[in-house]
Amino acid sequence: MGPQYCLPYATDLVFSKTIAGVRHGELTVTDVNSKPLFWFDGSSKNNRWFLVDANSSSPLISIKRKKSWSCYDRWQVFRGASKKKRDLLFKMKRSSSFGFNTWWRVNLAANKTRENKYDFKIKGGYKKRSIKIYKGDTSIVVAQMRKEHKFVNLPWDKHAFVVNINPYTDHAFIVSLIVILHLHHLPKEVDSAMPEVIDAIFQVLQAASSSANH
Repeated sequence: MGPQYCLPYATDLVFSKTIAGVRHGELTVTDVNSKPLFWFDGSSKNNRWFLVDANSSSPLISIKRKKSWSCYDRWQVFRGASKKKRDLLFKMKRSSSFGFNTWWRVNLAANKTRENKYDFKIKGGYKKRSIKIYKGDTSIVVAQMRKEHKFVNLPWDKHAFVVNINPYTDHAFIVSLIVILHLHHLPKEVDSAMPEVIDAIFQVLQAASSSANH
C-alpha cells in the first residue's frame, strides 16, 4: 500500500465496532492508544466496499467481490476508489467452500504469479480469532489475530480483537485482508437473480409432476 505503512517494529492493531469518539464504520482500526487509523463502513456500492485512511478521510482501497457460480470465494482489491485493471493491487481466493481446512491464498498483482502459486496464505478461523497470515507457502507468520488483549482499560467493545503485525510488514495490507475476512462472514445477501431461478425450477418441477399424474 505504501512505505508509510511499513514500520521497523512490531505493531498491534485493534479492530473494534465501537470506539469512543469514533462514529465511522462497521469496523474501526486503531493503535493500542485508541488512535483511529482506518475505518470500514461495511456498506456496498455496486458490489464494492471501501477502506478509509483515517488521516486523509479518503478511500485507501476499494474491494470487489467477484460474482461466481463456482465453489470458490474470490475478491479483488484496487488502489483508492479505482476499479481499473492497472490499479489492481491483489486478488484473494478461498481454497474451498467445503470442510474445516479451508484457507485463503493471496496473489499480488505486481508479481504476476499464477493462481496455483501465491504470495501469502491465510489459515485459521475468523470467528475464533485464530487467523494467521503466512508469507507464501512457508511457515513464516507475518501477522496473527488474537482475541485476548492486555489493554483492558481502553474503551473497546466485547467483540474487539488484536492483530499482531511483524516489523516491515505493510499493516494497511494486513488490515485489508482482515476486512475481506470480515466481509466474508457477514450475512450474505441473496443474489437478485436467484428468485427468478428458483421460480423457474419450481415451474419445471410442477410441470413434470403434473405430467406424471396424467
